[in-house]
Amino acid sequence: MLGPASPRVFMDRMMAKRIVLCADDYGLSPGVSLGIRELLERQRLSATSCIVVFPEFADDGPLLKPYLDRVDIGLHFTLTGDRSLAAVALEAHLRPPPLARMLAALEEQVAKFAGTLGRLPDYIDGHQHVHVLPVVREAVVRVASRIGAYVRTTIEPIDAAMWRRPARLESAYLACASRPLASLARQWGVSANRGFRGVRTFREAGPYRNLFRKMLPGADNACIVMCHPGHGDVALTARDPVVQARADEWRYFSGPDFPADLQDSGLVLGRLREGIRQA
Repeated sequence: MLGPASPRVFMDRMMAKRIVLCADDYGLSPGVSLGIRELLERQRLSATSCIVVFPEFADDGPLLKPYLDRVDIGLHFTLTGDRSLAAVALEAHLRPPPLARMLAALEEQVAKFAGTLGRLPDYIDGHQHVHVLPVVREAVVRVASRIGAYVRTTIEPIDAAMWRRPARLESAYLACASRPLASLARQWGVSANRGFRGVRTFREAGPYRNLFRKMLPGADNACIVMCHPGHGDVALTARDPVVQARADEWRYFSGPDFPADLQDSGLVLGRLREGIRQA
């Protein structure tokens, strides 16, 4: 995924673990989408998750077509476009919506994705991880089974290694919350990743490179590493509090330190099916 290489580097890549580096939030704003496309063009990502609920996706979505057969492009199922995450989570746990209503909402976003890109998503996950919530997860697995997509779980072992990575409490919560999703995926025969990294609070101090390097140790084949690169703009500022951190991530992933850090960690980028095949 990172361009031509010498024979020795080629052999190192053959022995390396193949992870999926996924940029979330394509479609959140024009600046975020542009930043992600720039990284795709430089072969610095191997997946991106699309938010389809904002009007800019009609223009920015088709610009992903050149990458359809090169990286995984998925649906970032969004329930928080006009509601807070707290409200969505509270409803899911205390007054779960009917499964039929959630299926209809998800199918509507799948149809918008397909209508814009000309094909179905490679995978389904959730903006702000809503796909791990009760009822939402059932809808995600059922629709993924129907369209032949994989689902992104957030499971990682809760062990000493997790406590050495950023956002350890958030990582532990997501690992626990995703277990029912992973179980449903197995029951329905839906593929899923094998490990999940990239969780952060966006309040961390210091260079993003330091955070990213802490996320990598122990990552194995078919592990998904989530990231949030992009450029700030008016739309992003109005919709999301995370602005500067996206620019910091973009600079790291577009610069020379990122491929060097991957190589030092014995990792290469690939699509999920490539990681599963190598596992």
